[in-house]
Amino acid sequence: MTLRERYIIYDSIKNFRELGEFKGSCITKCKNDTIIFSDKLYSNENIIEIPKGLKIGFESISEQKKEAFSKSARYEYDIKKGEIDYSVLVPEEEIEQFDQERFSETFPYAINLLHSAGLYLSENNFKINHLNFFKGEILKNPVALIRNGICLADRVVIDQQGDPIFYGALIIGRNEENDLSVSYESIVNVDDELIDYIIILGIEAIKD
Repeated sequence: MTLRERYIIYDSIKNFRELGEFKGSCITKCKNDTIIFSDKLYSNENIIEIPKGLKIGFESISEQKKEAFSKSARYEYDIKKGEIDYSVLVPEEEIEQFDQERFSETFPYAINLLHSAGLYLSENNFKINHLNFFKGEILKNPVALIRNGICLADRVVIDQQGDPIFYGALIIGRNEENDLSVSYESIVNVDDELIDYIIILGIEAIKD
């Protein structure tokens, strides 16, 4: 479904901003490809404030290496600096579907990682690809950045060809007219050539 304006908090391309306090499942995508999940967000004329959010992405630890990270903290952004791509409040009906999938026992033998880890990164100077290593396995709590869109899923299965299949997924992104949209999909097949990165959120990030 196309996001109604009441679910869009900020959109840099459409130059739209809704002011006020937002509670629920807020997702913010920054222009440096980091993503922030939060249950509260404040938006005013100049500042977007996230009192406590989980930020994920990749960071450089040397000139030759990047690693995935997940950090829980307070975040504040000056709109004029242009650091945010968009912030949305995910509709309750999509969250309800996502939660139902999370507590399903369809795949009882999924792997839970203790710490957040980078499963895949497609970047010119920094390549990470552990898909073949986890071939045939089911991993819990994947987050993928897919060509300017976000896929937040309950599980990802690496098939025998080494391709990821996401189960119980929220998809947030833009259509051809750059309108923001959100949808829930039970199964999402994604060509790995379209994926910018996949991070598996560790138990320490989920419980924080």
